[in-house]
Amino acid sequence: MINITDKSLCNGCNTCTVACPVDECITMNMDNEGFFYPSVNMQTCIDCDKCEKVCPYIPELSFKNVEDPVRYEKPLVYASYSKNHEVRVDSTSGGIFSELAFKMFDQDGYVGGAVYNDDNSVSHILTNDREKLVDIRSSKYTYSLTDELFPEVKKQLKAGNKVLVCGAPCQISGLYTFLKKDYENLITCDFICKSVNSTKVFQKYIEWLEDKYQSKAKKIKAKDKTTGWHKFGMRVDFENGKSYVADRYNDPFFVGYLATELFTMEACFTCKWRGFPRPADITLADFWGIENVDKSMDQDLGTSLIMINSDKGKEYYESLGDAIVSKEFSLKDAEPGNPAIYDDTKKSIDWDKRKSFYEDLDKYPFDEIAKKYFPMPSLKRKIGRRMGQVKKVLSLLSKVGFMPTDIYRLIKLNMFDKKVQKSRKVGVIPYKYSKIELHKNAKLLCKNILFMGNKQVQSSKMETRLLVEENATFQINKSFTMYAGSYIRVIKNGHLEVNGGFINEGVEITCASKITIGEGATIARDVVIRDYDGHTIKEPDYEIAKPIIIGKHVWIGNRAMILKGVTIGDGAIVAAGAIVTKDVPAGAVVAGVPAKIIKENVEWC
Repeated sequence: MINITDKSLCNGCNTCTVACPVDECITMNMDNEGFFYPSVNMQTCIDCDKCEKVCPYIPELSFKNVEDPVRYEKPLVYASYSKNHEVRVDSTSGGIFSELAFKMFDQDGYVGGAVYNDDNSVSHILTNDREKLVDIRSSKYTYSLTDELFPEVKKQLKAGNKVLVCGAPCQISGLYTFLKKDYENLITCDFICKSVNSTKVFQKYIEWLEDKYQSKAKKIKAKDKTTGWHKFGMRVDFENGKSYVADRYNDPFFVGYLATELFTMEACFTCKWRGFPRPADITLADFWGIENVDKSMDQDLGTSLIMINSDKGKEYYESLGDAIVSKEFSLKDAEPGNPAIYDDTKKSIDWDKRKSFYEDLDKYPFDEIAKKYFPMPSLKRKIGRRMGQVKKVLSLLSKVGFMPTDIYRLIKLNMFDKKVQKSRKVGVIPYKYSKIELHKNAKLLCKNILFMGNKQVQSSKMETRLLVEENATFQINKSFTMYAGSYIRVIKNGHLEVNGGFINEGVEITCASKITIGEGATIARDVVIRDYDGHTIKEPDYEIAKPIIIGKHVWIGNRAMILKGVTIGDGAIVAAGAIVTKDVPAGAVVAGVPAKIIKENVEWC
């Protein structure tokens, strides 16, 4: 039976608990540091030794009768990122895990990964619900329970379903010892792991923030890119609408994680999954230092390091095709920025200090613990960061305008205009030559940022116009850009809703009823979208305005017109110059006046 006397020989992978044939004989219990370890109920244990046979730390037992997955001695190495801008920005690195997941969902398969629980602990789930990907996406930086994952993976694999699972290297190793073989319909991903952090410490940290903001945490982004990928940090959104954002140099949890080993799991100090070969088919990470290898692959939005470890992993990665940008490099190119490939955990630990840390953690708020135990950034680094912030402000002002009236408008819209309702500090950024008129009863709902007047020719003085009339609403759910020369008019009682993306130069949108534009829609120059005729025709049942719905990932070509009452399905293409008066099915190409279907089941990128 499992008996953990040396915590350095257990990573809490849950394999023993799910292998045990007796219900609740082995349970995972949190120790005083906030890590989970197995505990055996001696009264119900039947001494079958199945727990030991699946433990990845007991190789003489666990790998008996187990078919080891075939892995490369040295991986194939790539830098890559998703072409889907929203996915890339919302991801930890370059969004490649999401693209791997999309591919699996497209094959009616299942995806496994870590999600936050209501108490801010983390667990692994397995799902075939595409909508759950937003919860799985991004690193969690704390211990994750996999007790429900492993049996569900085995169940779906035996049923013949395809499965993609992402976890720490030790968890993936535990999965294989539990399965006892490598299924053809299984793809595994691990990541370059510095260490696993304490659940208790993370919960104490969130508890401090909730007390500070007097509200429950609603969404946690442990690698937010508000200040860019290179200066990633923590973002916590609260139920009262407020948000906490701090880069990794100023957030106490990240400072403690990166600068100390006080809340690192003991097994990480002697991790047996460093180096090669790797446990998983594919290894994911940030390609730190890519700007020194190939500047074209770094836009400060996140670039993934991909290490392919098996033939199966290679085939699956290559199947992503045009959904990603990918370039092959050598392992030597990746090593300087990723020391955790081989080892990045300190070996000499002040155990007395660690003991004192956890004793104080039970007594004091997290901010007081941080001040006592975590080294703060140096004055030189603080000055450097301040200079970086000044540069960003100057860059923004160069677009908004340096005139007092320009600065006043930016401040007024984002701080004093009650018609602008925003979920973050900045809701609207109006560049020079942007004109905004909001009726006193209009609403501009900025759940993300509206950029107005972005110019391709920087010397251009082309106006960008936005008019929201009485009782009308313009709702921005995800970051949205109006390029110079575009014009949006939301007529009295109208409702316009956008879900990220942009409208190009010269686009005109007139909304009197309701227009919804889906995520990833690409709208070319001089397109006209109108749900409103402007004049009434005296006919029975005539309606002057009817809603327009434009689905996700729709491409609308140059000078096309989308007229009232039309629904355009996901992934459809509207050819240049087409006038759309009837519904367009998903994946169809329409052209002509009036527009007609010329091709179906089309995919584009």
